[in-house]
Amino acid sequence: MSLDAEAALRRFFASAPQNVRQIEVLQISHSAMSKTYYLWREPYTGTVTTESGVRTVQPVNMEIEVAGSEGNLDQEFHIRIDTTDVEDELREQLDRIPVDTEERIRCVYRVYMSDDLTDIVAGPMVLQAESISHQVGACAITAVSPRLNTTSTGDRYVPREVPMLRGFR
Repeated sequence: MSLDAEAALRRFFASAPQNVRQIEVLQISHSAMSKTYYLWREPYTGTVTTESGVRTVQPVNMEIEVAGSEGNLDQEFHIRIDTTDVEDELREQLDRIPVDTEERIRCVYRVYMSDDLTDIVAGPMVLQAESISHQVGACAITAVSPRLNTTSTGDRYVPREVPMLRGFR
């Protein structure tokens, strides 16, 4: 995040201007899919600048429940996307992914300010899809940060292994 973006975000939170708002952009991709999706909740097709250039963003009804910090380390994002379209294109793209693949669907979450879509103010937060459920007209994705550390990181100190931990009587 550049200094200008940080100052703009600080000004936004301090003054709460009525004509400037945060715009969330979601990128969905997988190597088996024929295209990468860039989605937002705005009612029009637009363009944003990402780390890799200018991208066209498609309008869609969606809700992104951002991960909280309620004492768990999972930090799950819950994403609900309205896929009501005649072609059901997203469903076709998801069907292209083999069932036995080890590669997860990649979701990238970015936040822009509505008055400057060229500078990212929060993110990019790279996520991987843990689960996807799809019904006619709706898609729900649970995404988390990639699990880079899946092994234990320390020793367990329990009285069975360290008898000195037991209280004295």
